[in-house]
Amino acid sequence: MNQKEFVRRMLRQYGAKTMVRCRDAEPVCAYALIQAMGVKHKAYPEDVWLPEGYYDNSHFFYLGPADCRLDQMKNAVVSQDDGDYMVIRSRGYWMQNQLLYVWAVLREMPKEEIDDGI
Repeated sequence: MNQKEFVRRMLRQYGAKTMVRCRDAEPVCAYALIQAMGVKHKAYPEDVWLPEGYYDNSHFFYLGPADCRLDQMKNAVVSQDDGDYMVIRSRGYWMQNQLLYVWAVLREMPKEEIDDGI
């Protein structure tokens, strides 16, 4: 078993079923991990500032298979049972000229921003 297959197997075993939707592409279903980042008093492009000791729980870390190329999708929305997330930034992780997985920083979308037409 190569490294890419090992990562895919781990995500299938420990990840949750995830749907990735993009305006110009068919929805993609994959197993991925999404975890809250719990960022402590950081400034974001939206000029959010938190007092010392407070945590921002609106950002999440995504770890998904190489087959689901979030790093090549524009305006993608990631959905799991617990909610919908907008992709802020994503990159692929390469080792020995082989893409092993894709990571991303997500932001939870408020329910009123979710567009069913995506």
